[in-house]
Amino acid sequence: MPTDQIKNKQLKIGFVGGGPNSGIGRTHLVASRMDNKFILCAGVFSKNFNKSINYGISLNLKKDRCYSNYNEMAKKESERLNGIDVVAIMTPPSSHQKIAEAFIKRNIHVISDKPFAANLKQAKSLLKSINKNKKIVYALTHNYSAYPMVREAKKIVENEKLGKIEIINVEYVQDWGNGTLINHKNSKKILYWRAEKNIQGISSVLNEIGTHAYHLALYITGLKGKKIFADIKQVSTKVNCDDNAQVFINYENGAKGILWASTTAKGGIYGLRIRIFGTKGSIEWVQKDPNYLKFNPAKGAVKILEKDFNEAKYSSRFSRISYGHPEGFFDAFANIYSETATAILDKKNRKKNNKYLFPTAEEGYLTAKFVDTCKRSSSKKQWVRL
Repeated sequence: MPTDQIKNKQLKIGFVGGGPNSGIGRTHLVASRMDNKFILCAGVFSKNFNKSINYGISLNLKKDRCYSNYNEMAKKESERLNGIDVVAIMTPPSSHQKIAEAFIKRNIHVISDKPFAANLKQAKSLLKSINKNKKIVYALTHNYSAYPMVREAKKIVENEKLGKIEIINVEYVQDWGNGTLINHKNSKKILYWRAEKNIQGISSVLNEIGTHAYHLALYITGLKGKKIFADIKQVSTKVNCDDNAQVFINYENGAKGILWASTTAKGGIYGLRIRIFGTKGSIEWVQKDPNYLKFNPAKGAVKILEKDFNEAKYSSRFSRISYGHPEGFFDAFANIYSETATAILDKKNRKKNNKYLFPTAEEGYLTAKFVDTCKRSSSKKQWVRL
């Protein structure tokens, strides 16, 4: 659809990052288009200006809406009568804060890829900027929170079907080397910018996947960590990149938790898994089998709840196809985009009654605080208060 034929309720969105070879860029593009609530109108897709222009034109953008840098884009789009309503950020972690703030100060809404920021200092600055500007909506794409059966799990906890939460175990394990030992010679080819602390931030393994694991536990249970003991390892002495974190967590209600995140778990293929145990039973969700939730009552038969089916009807609110059909990664991202669009339009129309389920700036700040505390705990080899 040409950008001069925008429907009344479609929001004009611009991308920063997400160039032609970006997998996460394609994910954001698909998600933004899935429910027809956004239309891409502008972007900075690459540090290479010509590449940014060529890719933008391939997406049906006009040449003058393809920019050389995000500051230029923020300024010019805010001055246009038909400028963007929202910016989506999908760049490396160290740039999330400064890019977001450039648009926030011009009253442009933000959808940002995780993590919230590269370190706690950046996170504090960004949260302050967001809280100060009441005109904007900020959403963070911790997309696993938007899977239908994760939302079902959240509702089960809220309805106290598990009783008091006592144990939370969550793990996210990957093998970035895909079976190959990462060393000094191949690290740049395999890790790209992830081994550069000035780009990745305070921790590679925790910023990249540990934040997903901690946020998932926080999102489903509503419980914040109180004290932690972390052991973070850098397996290879020749690659400046931490790649394994094992964290004990004491939660605010007295529950105990274990979080394991690894990027060097051989054979680990997108292994995101969470188990939550309460006084009345437990639930388990595995991202590779996302349409099912295992519910184990303390007494009685184990139940396998299926998306949109029978006892899992709450999940149908976040599903696009009926039970029996697979639904996953792109759809979860699209849920966040769709919910953010609703929040922006509600704010525009001064509606205040809706409850939004997308991850917020406050949740992003809590993940940044978690990562910072983990690093301090691991360095001191002792329990540290969050």
